[in-house]
Amino acid sequence: MRAERDGVVTVEGGRAVIRFERRLGHPVERVWDALTRPERIAEWFGEGEVHLELVPGGEYRTRTTGPPELVEAITSVAGEEALEQRNTVLAVEPPTLLEYTFGGDPASVVRWELRPDGDGCRLSLRHVMPSLEAALEGQVLPGWQQALDLLTASVAGRPEAWSLARFEALRDGYARG
Repeated sequence: MRAERDGVVTVEGGRAVIRFERRLGHPVERVWDALTRPERIAEWFGEGEVHLELVPGGEYRTRTTGPPELVEAITSVAGEEALEQRNTVLAVEPPTLLEYTFGGDPASVVRWELRPDGDGCRLSLRHVMPSLEAALEGQVLPGWQQALDLLTASVAGRPEAWSLARFEALRDGYARG
């Protein structure tokens, strides 16, 4: 797992933009599979149910069902309703681009981009949020960083479980700046 904080927050047009970028030693198609196949998404985005229609206007629905410490962490911060998200796919260009609303909020948009890079690929995650306060509330940056760590492990064929201790360490690291 990565120890350093690698998420960056900027403000563009009054909205917060969170960015992560990683180089992965796997081809674009392998990473795309992990980003878009429901059973693979469940490996790294929190165990649960996933439904994804890979067409603009399609539904991207997730329901987190475990592990228990993840469910408790989500509900303690964002309430029971945060366990189930109904998002809308905004753009899709297999195998390099997926963009969708996040948390059901049309003002919050997540964009994944993949591009070949030598024998692997470069993954970029961009999450636009309505405000800087929302982006810095303490769960978004460490949440995405841990999700990316888990995605990286899953793509490498070594799926790992979500960890409250890891999340808290990342949250504390981001809080210290």
